[in-house]
Amino acid sequence: MPADIADIAEARARKTASLIPDDTVQPHDPYPDFISTPLDPWPEPVAAGSLLAEVAETFRRHLILPTGAPEALALWVLFAHSLDAWQASPRLLITSPAPECGKTTLLEILRHLTPEAVETSGITPAAVFRIIDQCRPTLIIDEADTFFDKTDLKGILNSGHTRTTARIIRYDIKRDQARAFSTWAAIVIAKIGVVWPALASRSIEIRMRRRRPDEQVEPFKPARDAGVLERLNRMASRWVLDHLSALRESDPELPGGLDNRRRDNWVPLIAIADLAGGEWHDLAQRAALALAGSNEGQSMGVQLLGDIREVFAEMGCDRATSQRLVDLLRRREDRPWADHAGSGLTVRRLASLLSPFEIHPRVFRNGRSTPRGYCQEQFRDAFARYLPSPPEGSATPQQARNSRHFVDGQTVTDRACVAHPSAVKPLETQ
Repeated sequence: MPADIADIAEARARKTASLIPDDTVQPHDPYPDFISTPLDPWPEPVAAGSLLAEVAETFRRHLILPTGAPEALALWVLFAHSLDAWQASPRLLITSPAPECGKTTLLEILRHLTPEAVETSGITPAAVFRIIDQCRPTLIIDEADTFFDKTDLKGILNSGHTRTTARIIRYDIKRDQARAFSTWAAIVIAKIGVVWPALASRSIEIRMRRRRPDEQVEPFKPARDAGVLERLNRMASRWVLDHLSALRESDPELPGGLDNRRRDNWVPLIAIADLAGGEWHDLAQRAALALAGSNEGQSMGVQLLGDIREVFAEMGCDRATSQRLVDLLRRREDRPWADHAGSGLTVRRLASLLSPFEIHPRVFRNGRSTPRGYCQEQFRDAFARYLPSPPEGSATPQQARNSRHFVDGQTVTDRACVAHPSAVKPLETQ
């Protein structure tokens, strides 16, 4: 049942009271002046479908965005308003390969659309967890590439991804005791380049590109456009107040291929889309597949597993020598193996990266020679554990035991994938 005005006022009063942790904040002014002033929810019930469409169109009008991004951004705005309904808080990660790709404009629009937003281009770790604990704003961090690597912000931001882990312990000098600080918040991070894998895996990433001369957008002018965004902000707040219980109880069906943290990241957005109804179920599903598929939140080892699976599929065989596998990996122009560790991937580095997955080079009988290499069967468990299922219709490794790539210029006489007892010897550079 939609909330009436009295319910809205009471909800706002309860939130305001909860933001006063102790006597360091005065009851009459719990919000620091750098946080956006809380807005009253829209006075009338709101249809989520039309609200999401208008928010998505706002992003489309002012920015050049990848496929699925306008819809994902609109859904994330409603997520930020409904943070308390969820068990995971996906970071909204805005990246670009170079400056002047529209990140600042996107952050400005988000600042006007999200609840109690604070935007900053520099912040200390202590300020992050204290402001979240005190006010729980929507935290919008710009220029992250200029200071993230110089601080211990990584652990703080990682901790707040799930509600159960969203706290850190610090010593409180004023109280002369250790205490927990909350890190539970909706957070936007913008930077040039890539982030560390742990944060990328906790994020929905929007990769910005510089606008071409033939691509036209409408310049964003706060003096003209802020009023429209304020209305959308208030409408989002009202819709969430009316539907918070339904959001808490939601259990959406996600598209295939989303697992682990990628699934956690998209649960709130898909649930909001499902509750909005209409075309939004399909729009959200397509956005999830388009954007989650480009997420690089993987360790180097997991990236390697994915590329090895593709190499086996392309070769059409079930085994390869270590050197053959390295050569094929280094030829992949869009991957890091040609310049891995400075001089490129080697058979020794390949073995080192695969060792944590309990995959080790084997020595195979090949007449008088004993080449070292890998069988596809060795990777089966790791593929199942660490990689999403390949899309339907994609190439899969041939089942026939085609061994032409096993060792260049030779025919393998023993086609069984059987390791030689000397496999425990150190790997030789070939």
